[in-house]
Amino acid sequence: MAQTHKPLSNNAASDSEIDVGEALAKRFGGVSIYVVFMLLLALAIVWTGVKAAEQVQQYHQDYKTLQDMKKQYRKLQVEHQRLLIEQQTFSATPQIASRAVAELGMFTPTFKDKLILQPSAAPSSQPPTPPDASAVTEVTP
Repeated sequence: MAQTHKPLSNNAASDSEIDVGEALAKRFGGVSIYVVFMLLLALAIVWTGVKAAEQVQQYHQDYKTLQDMKKQYRKLQVEHQRLLIEQQTFSATPQIASRAVAELGMFTPTFKDKLILQPSAAPSSQPPTPPDASAVTEVTP
């Protein structure tokens, strides 16, 4: 007859070996360590989901801000180009002359307003004399 390796009694084996789960259940008042571990794991999963949602929300806000800044940059570029064109327009000589007359009240001098002094050939120690009519010459632009 063949021998089987069965213990003689099941109670004898279980008495000598104490189940770890039962010992922890007795110690923690019926709360299994597995239940605690599963709760911690569920909390970690929920926390990770919340953080991921916050990061996506922050990404959307930053992207919207970036798009607004790009629009503002394009508007500023258009304004810069317009100002460059305006600067070139106003720097033209006829524009300067007409603005000087209109805004500053300037005028083109007449012959009576023009006086040109020419230095004498030899410096003298005498005080300068007022210019006479022969020293005045007209300069035309």
